[in-house]
Amino acid sequence: MPMAPFDPITAVYTPAHAWMYEAIVAPAVYPSRHVIDEHFLPHLPQNAHILDVGSGGALFTNYIADQRSDLHIIGLDLSRPQIKRATKRMRRYGERVRFQVGDATRLDFADQTFDGVISYGSIKHWSSREAGLAECMRVLKPAGPLLITDADRSTSFDDAKKFIENYKMPRFLRGINLAIFHTWIAGRSIGLEDARDLANRLDLVDENVARITGMPLVMISGRKAGRPTSEP
Repeated sequence: MPMAPFDPITAVYTPAHAWMYEAIVAPAVYPSRHVIDEHFLPHLPQNAHILDVGSGGALFTNYIADQRSDLHIIGLDLSRPQIKRATKRMRRYGERVRFQVGDATRLDFADQTFDGVISYGSIKHWSSREAGLAECMRVLKPAGPLLITDADRSTSFDDAKKFIENYKMPRFLRGINLAIFHTWIAGRSIGLEDARDLANRLDLVDENVARITGMPLVMISGRKAGRPTSEP
């Protein structure tokens, strides 16, 4: 079956959506993980505490944890089925990786709690993108990296087509999934100009808003302005 559309896009993942994303869509998104290596991990101090907003089934949480064994990660998601899936996937990582139910627009953490904040493919589902980004910045420490990615509403047809070809589905369903991706997923996400407008409202240094090469994805990256809290 094709990936079921959300109506509205802010609807919480059901068990069916959680399974379909993990089994069908995630393999197509995973090759974009190099942006984590380039724009997020190098800016984290040793023993950093990370918030993964909209962590889903923990595909990218898992990747981050594997790259740096010193990191402590909290994954946050509104979907209990996704929290259950993520907890099962990351059970061997012990207390350094934990998951909890939470809303991106109302983070239940004190100011400047985290050394880094990441959100992979989640912002389109937030009830308010502006409020969610403001919350991400609030809980981020000065000089800490922020990385936001999601489907690119302004993606080229060729990039979208190549992306769908990596779905783990029969070939005869690619046309249906391409239409769904364009209309229901990327079509209700953010485009490059939207990302630039959102980034301009954030107090970031080394700001980088760009399309992820060869993928129908867009990213916002940078570091929160200010000196690291560990400095006098």
